[in-house]
Amino acid sequence: MSPSEESYDSDEPFKLTHRRQRNSTMAKRRKLSQRPRQSDLESTNEPNMLLDRFFHETTDDSPEHGFEDVFEHLVSNYAEVRDDLHEKDGGKDEQGVQLRKLTLFESSRIVDSFPQGNATYATHFFLRKLKLGKEQRRVNTSPADPLLIESLTGDTISSAQEQKDFPGPKVLEALEEIQTTAYEVSFASRLQGTLPSRTPGLLSINWETETPWMALMNDVRQHYRLAHPEQTHAAETSAPIEYCSLRACYLDQVHELLARCFWEGIDVSDSLDYWPERCTVVAMYKRLVIGIAIISSPRETYITFLAVKPGWDNAQIATTMLYHLIQLNPHKDITLHVSANNPALLLYNRFGFKAEEFIVGFYEAYLDPQSHSSTNAFRLRLRH
Repeated sequence: MSPSEESYDSDEPFKLTHRRQRNSTMAKRRKLSQRPRQSDLESTNEPNMLLDRFFHETTDDSPEHGFEDVFEHLVSNYAEVRDDLHEKDGGKDEQGVQLRKLTLFESSRIVDSFPQGNATYATHFFLRKLKLGKEQRRVNTSPADPLLIESLTGDTISSAQEQKDFPGPKVLEALEEIQTTAYEVSFASRLQGTLPSRTPGLLSINWETETPWMALMNDVRQHYRLAHPEQTHAAETSAPIEYCSLRACYLDQVHELLARCFWEGIDVSDSLDYWPERCTVVAMYKRLVIGIAIISSPRETYITFLAVKPGWDNAQIATTMLYHLIQLNPHKDITLHVSANNPALLLYNRFGFKAEEFIVGFYEAYLDPQSHSSTNAFRLRLRH
């Protein structure tokens, strides 16, 4: 081996050691240049900056820096920041005692250590909220933060509550001016409905007929609107004339109608026991009985009564009721008695009824002496 080669081999370990020391020194200088200054750390109150310093101190390879040496002068700053957060989030109670939120460790310890047994409702409610929060943390669900919600929507909610709790003078004046309620939003419309109800046993509906009474009521309402334009008038809902079977709820109106058209004391309650679906037809306008037609029974098919409320005549109501009676009892001969001067004779003649007998004094025992109706009667029959 030559002398030059010996010198080269002997100098190589020295160069490597010197290079390593120089690199270590440069790395330490970079770390020291990146450390925050002591004055900056002491002036800040942010926990993140304190933790950053603790991280830089503990990553140093120097054995002179221990945990107690690094963290000892940070405890006071950390406690001050913690107290500020507790005062901001917790607030104070009625006695002025400072309140703070429970930590996760404290809430879990209370739930796990609480003895099972009798407790007050408030205690169970408190424990239930702690268990719910623990379960939400387990499934990574963040509970609703009341302070966050209030910070996001506090102005909107408070303004809405103020408007709701304290209506303006214009609102109060508008409420005072209300004297009537529109039918569509009234309590009566909730009971009866704004549309005609489908009556049980419905036979037909007529939307086209307008009776003299309906025209008179329209004129009265129109005149009242013109005479009092300053008032709010209820909107009148149109309704058809419905033809249906007799029901118990119609008996009072039916008896009143028969008493006005014939004589007092007529009772047709027994018609409910003899196939009312085939033997009775009632004409209704909304909830008003305006016509009635009754056959004694499906076997005899004798028309006992056919009447229309005064003011609702000349509107084909009697014609429609008689038509339904004939259709409900097909292939049956239908008979009836009618007063000799009753205009209904023309109606029966159009349907094909033929006179079979003229009876003198047939209605003498029933009609009032002051009645204009004849006591004599015709016996009519519709043959099939």
